[in-house]
Amino acid sequence: MKRRRDREKNISKFNRDVKMLGGYAYTDQNIYSAVVASKKQSDGILKAIRSQKFKKPLKILDVGSGDGTYTFELYQKLSPKKIVGFDYAEEGVRIAKKKIRKKDAKRINFLVSSVYVVDKKIKEKFDVAVVRGVLHHFYQPQKGINAISKLADVIIVAEPNGYSPIMKIMEKVSTYHREHEEKSYWPPTLNRWFERNGFQVRKQCFFGIVPFFFPERPAKLIKAVEPILENIPYLNRIYCGTNLIVYEKQT
Repeated sequence: MKRRRDREKNISKFNRDVKMLGGYAYTDQNIYSAVVASKKQSDGILKAIRSQKFKKPLKILDVGSGDGTYTFELYQKLSPKKIVGFDYAEEGVRIAKKKIRKKDAKRINFLVSSVYVVDKKIKEKFDVAVVRGVLHHFYQPQKGINAISKLADVIIVAEPNGYSPIMKIMEKVSTYHREHEEKSYWPPTLNRWFERNGFQVRKQCFFGIVPFFFPERPAKLIKAVEPILENIPYLNRIYCGTNLIVYEKQT
């Protein structure tokens, strides 16, 4: 079967994860480091959304929704009017759709779509788009950002921290990172790409020291000192694993 030109190779790896594990590896509740790293990101994203003081109920777009784990988390925590998740990994979308309860069917939806054409498939606007750990998987990130920017005036991005030398090492030595084409962008580069689409940075912060896939014992030790390291100005840009940015369209 000929591979579509706009289809990233890592998609086949995520589809494989779902078939083998029943979901994505980073949402596995049996891996301590993945659990604490995920919670850290979730807390940061929820705090960022709530700080915007949107008129309720919200309409949320979940970009790269994967197996739906974080989409349902947003739904449960924020009770939006509507939430739509999309992903190019068919197996992830299939699993996510199976999780929808009948009573929620009108408020939650998932679809298979490339980010590059999602603005053609989805014709409505959202209050906020959440782009969690997905931009670095795009082969054409600027094209992806352009499409997303047409669907929401507030975009919350959580990406691997490109300032972190630890992150750069993980990208080279971790089998998971290599197979799934994990990488991290220099934060000013990300900001510049959004600025080209008419957005400005409203908030940017760096947090999270525990890597997603790390032995449990050292992960617990790191977790114990995480609050201290996160609050050291400038140095936290080196230690922390997540770069979270709130972008808002300029009027």
